[in-house]
Amino acid sequence: MNYDGEIIAMKRTAIITGATRGIGRGLFHRLAKSKANIATIYHKDVDSASRFESEAKKGGIEYIIEKMDITDFEHIPKFVEKVINKFGRIDYLINNVGVDIWGDIADISLKEWEKSQDVILNAPFIFCKHVLPIMRKQKFGRIINIGASSKNYMTGVPGLAPFSVNKAALTVFTKTLALEEIKYGITVNMVAPGSTRDAGVIPEKNRIPISQIPIGRRVEIDEVVDAIMYFLSENANGVTGQFVGVNGGLST
Repeated sequence: MNYDGEIIAMKRTAIITGATRGIGRGLFHRLAKSKANIATIYHKDVDSASRFESEAKKGGIEYIIEKMDITDFEHIPKFVEKVINKFGRIDYLINNVGVDIWGDIADISLKEWEKSQDVILNAPFIFCKHVLPIMRKQKFGRIINIGASSKNYMTGVPGLAPFSVNKAALTVFTKTLALEEIKYGITVNMVAPGSTRDAGVIPEKNRIPISQIPIGRRVEIDEVVDAIMYFLSENANGVTGQFVGVNGGLST
């Protein structure tokens, strides 16, 4: 189902961490249809950032894009302040940036462990901390955390320790925050892609063979975006603390 038309009445403002490539870029294109304001960050890919700016200008989209390491936690409140100063409100926060660090617990370094935690868990925590007062004042907000569902990470997955532990923790964080914030009109949900075509830095063929995916193909970016758009829509006012795996049956 396509929820493009449900995003509604007033012009919304979205922060998407990482809207220049993959799922984030797909979401940017979808939100652009409703002329939402878009604020995003990028780390190193200047070409993708330039493409984002070109597409935003061509579509008449008001935007902010800033070069930023998402683990520069002191910069996050400054970025949020810049968004609120320009647009006056923040309606959607989509925590999309991730990092692929894998390995057995005995083999990974503390530096690798900390980086995974900082990107996957701590950055969403800090972004949430700084948008929540704004959303509470508005009595409206939608927070979507991007999880993962190629495996059942809540049960433990050998060989994927940094990634799996932090994605599992992000799931619990999502459910906890949802319970705390629903009284303020803020919903918090998770969309968890499985093996998604053209979504990551590492080619999916090097990670998961199609033969292991029950649907017989990789999911498309647009299918993941459809799930995000549902949680952002007015149809989802009463939906919070939910986990949706878009994975073709790879993990149930």
